Amino acid sequence: MNYAFLPDLSALAILIAILLLMRRRHPQEQADIWLIGLFITLIESIAHIFYSQTGMPATALHVIVLDCYLLAGMVFTWDSSSHPLPVRTRLLYLALNGLPLLALNTAYGMHIYKSAAYYPWIALGLLIAIGSSIVLRRPWLVTVVHLAGWVGIAALAYNGKFRELVYWSLGGVYAVAGLKFQRRLPGRSTGRLAILTGFYIWALCFFVHPFIVSLRAYADIASHVWNMQKSLISIGMILIMLEEQVSCNRWLALHDELTGLPNRRAFEDHLATALDRCRRSETTLALFMLDLDGFKQINDNYGHQAGDQLLRHVAGSLREHVHGFDSLARLGGDEFTLVSYDAGHTRSPEQLSETIRRAIERPFIFDGQALNVSASIGIAIFPEDAADPTRLLRIADLRMYSLKQKRTPLRHIRLDSVPALTASGRFRSRAAGGL
Repeated sequence: MNYAFLPDLSALAILIAILLLMRRRHPQEQADIWLIGLFITLIESIAHIFYSQTGMPATALHVIVLDCYLLAGMVFTWDSSSHPLPVRTRLLYLALNGLPLLALNTAYGMHIYKSAAYYPWIALGLLIAIGSSIVLRRPWLVTVVHLAGWVGIAALAYNGKFRELVYWSLGGVYAVAGLKFQRRLPGRSTGRLAILTGFYIWALCFFVHPFIVSLRAYADIASHVWNMQKSLISIGMILIMLEEQVSCNRWLALHDELTGLPNRRAFEDHLATALDRCRRSETTLALFMLDLDGFKQINDNYGHQAGDQLLRHVAGSLREHVHGFDSLARLGGDEFTLVSYDAGHTRSPEQLSETIRRAIERPFIFDGQALNVSASIGIAIFPEDAADPTRLLRIADLRMYSLKQKRTPLRHIRLDSVPALTASGRFRSRAAGGL
């Protein structure tokens, strides 16, 4: 037994355990795929402990190690790409293209050194590469590189360079995974740097392995480098999960989880910035505050699930059908707000209000039933009604409830303090001095 691998094996096992704990706290499909790949790598590391320190490894161990290398590389390649193809199609494509490589690895692991044993699998790999490229209409450059790889493998088999055939093909698999991760992961991610470094070192180790075997003086250094990348990749994956969780928390701090719209905090920050911009450019701003009519009845009669679906429906309808607005947010409950710069330049606030109303009144189907909902909309204009965000929000809010109370009287609203429309269509305050 080769006990020199135990420290690296222990480190890898600890990192996998940490990733497993993180996955339990923050379930992610990506973490499941990473864990599968790392568990396969762990199996390979365990098999390495039983390698003989002198001479060729036992056949069974050699097959396990080589096949684990390939299977882990295929799992990581699967996770590294974000392709529009259906999951089953992608899985079938990866399995078919990996089958000939798995056969080649197994043949070499069994110490078969006859070219005739490799040719049928190389031919199958070429046929699958051509067929999958035609069926999936892959880019011609990808197809050419894929076919060139199989032609190179055929040339190595013809010249009897079976070790190069196996290890260089493995290096290609891990290099492809690294390139795909480089394209997919966020550019400023620390975890991305660790993952890419790990995969490229892994690929380099496969490419130089046939030469290192004959240079025994460098075997120990190569062995440490070989094990280093496994820890790098594990650490990188943990960092990616932490970074995604931090990013998610930041997003949730400024967005409504149900609808995905900016929340009150984000809206108030945006409104303050928008008013500063309007002051500098001497333009107007219209603030629209809306509250759904009939939302409580739907919640009471059909349950909170219907109410949640209605809120998502309204948010989606406003996003899709209401144009000419610079901000859309959900303040809480069934209250939404919108902001329009340079109000009245292209469409009047009243026209914009009508656009909002039509979007909200679009059909909403729940459990096979069409449910009706409308909205009470209050409008406040900067700088005519108020010059600061707090007063502007207050005016829009009171005007909204003054309209809503016509349908359902609200005792807590002081009607004498609610600004009303004049005959000319402008708002005025019922109380002296306004709000």
